[in-house]
Amino acid sequence: MRRQLRRFRGDAGRPARLALLGTAVVLLATTVALASPRRDEIPAALAEPVGLAPAAPHLGSLPPTTAAPAPAIAPTTTLSPAAAPEAASVSAEMRRVPTTTAGPVGAPAPTTRPRAASSPAPVAAAIAPPPAAAPAASLHCVVRLHGKGGGGAGPRPRDGFVELAPTGNASAWGGRQWLYFPESGYQAGRAAVQNAIDGAGCGRVIVVGFSNGGAFAAKLYCRGENFDGRLVRVIVDDPVTDHAVEGCAPAAGVRVTLYWTGALEGQAQPGWNCAAADWTCEGGSTSGIGASAGALGTSAKRSIMSGHAAYADPPELTQF
Repeated sequence: MRRQLRRFRGDAGRPARLALLGTAVVLLATTVALASPRRDEIPAALAEPVGLAPAAPHLGSLPPTTAAPAPAIAPTTTLSPAAAPEAASVSAEMRRVPTTTAGPVGAPAPTTRPRAASSPAPVAAAIAPPPAAAPAASLHCVVRLHGKGGGGAGPRPRDGFVELAPTGNASAWGGRQWLYFPESGYQAGRAAVQNAIDGAGCGRVIVVGFSNGGAFAAKLYCRGENFDGRLVRVIVDDPVTDHAVEGCAPAAGVRVTLYWTGALEGQAQPGWNCAAADWTCEGGSTSGIGASAGALGTSAKRSIMSGHAAYADPPELTQF
């Protein structure tokens, strides 16, 4: 009876002991689990067996500012001499591009290269300014034609007009002269006058010529020049009276004034040989002041100058 009682007690306490043992095991496992670090907190070098690469980190676990850029790979292609300058230029341009921090692992590469910090900001293509407009054809101009052996000068502003002094088209007497014959000479002299008034932007023009320049001015008048309607008057001052004025046919609206000092009266007789004094005369001889005035359709006015000298400021000089 006593033996049966002990067996009953042993059988009755076994479940309790087993439950207690199970509880102890659970508590022990929990304690061990709490005391041990989690797998994702274990350094990569200790988390994996030796010889295996560490597990790939989560895509967002690395900050974008800490990843180092991939090392540049040197090209192995050999460049031809013709391509070398272009390659050097590209290489220099690449060196000016700042190194940028790589993005997160697995992020797509940028499709455009950052602009160099030292490079200027892109600007719109420069627009070429319109060509400078030609001077307005509104100036009043006096064109002075110098005598034989003289020379030209630059534009000179005067009261109410601009004075132009082109240079003769041939050399003579240590300076220049107006060679207005044959036709090629005339056209060259005319072009010099045309260029002067075009360059200054003259709207109304008076031509005044002295001596050799006076003979050329008279021929311009008699050839009907008006320089595109801008010529309003011609002043012929103490000219060489040659045959250039014969058959005179002036342009409508162009007036003429003839001044004479009388200083050339002895030589400027009809038929006088110009070569005797090395004068430049169309036809080789003089015709006289009377014949010249008649051809011009005017009469000679007495110059205020006593010798063969230019009348600097005749009253017609400002009569535009």
